[in-house]
Amino acid sequence: MAEEYISQVLLEIDGKSVTDFQTVEEKEYDVYKTVNLMNTTGHIKTKERYGVNLDYVIPKDAAEFDFASVRGGTITIDKQNGKRVKYTGVYVLKIGAAKYDGEKETVRTIEFSAKNRKE
Repeated sequence: MAEEYISQVLLEIDGKSVTDFQTVEEKEYDVYKTVNLMNTTGHIKTKERYGVNLDYVIPKDAAEFDFASVRGGTITIDKQNGKRVKYTGVYVLKIGAAKYDGEKETVRTIEFSAKNRKE
């Protein structure tokens, strides 16, 4: 399987764009759930619940972006192979603690949920 590389991650909210992200993790989601039936196991379709974790690089010489204000935003993940994944209806679930490496940059993990995912 060929490796995939990300060329850009973009968060758009209220006309503002944020691209200061170091890493991105698309979370897993359920498609079907098992249901116990009398003598067998059945399956039921679930509503997909999408999520994305982004490591935000905190700027050294500017104010940190206010992630608590993100409501109904869009996250676009552009891959180097030309494919694009777009999450819409994005809300912030959790703002993580700052991680200092002492040499390069300080990052903070931001956990998002999304209403829709389109590839």
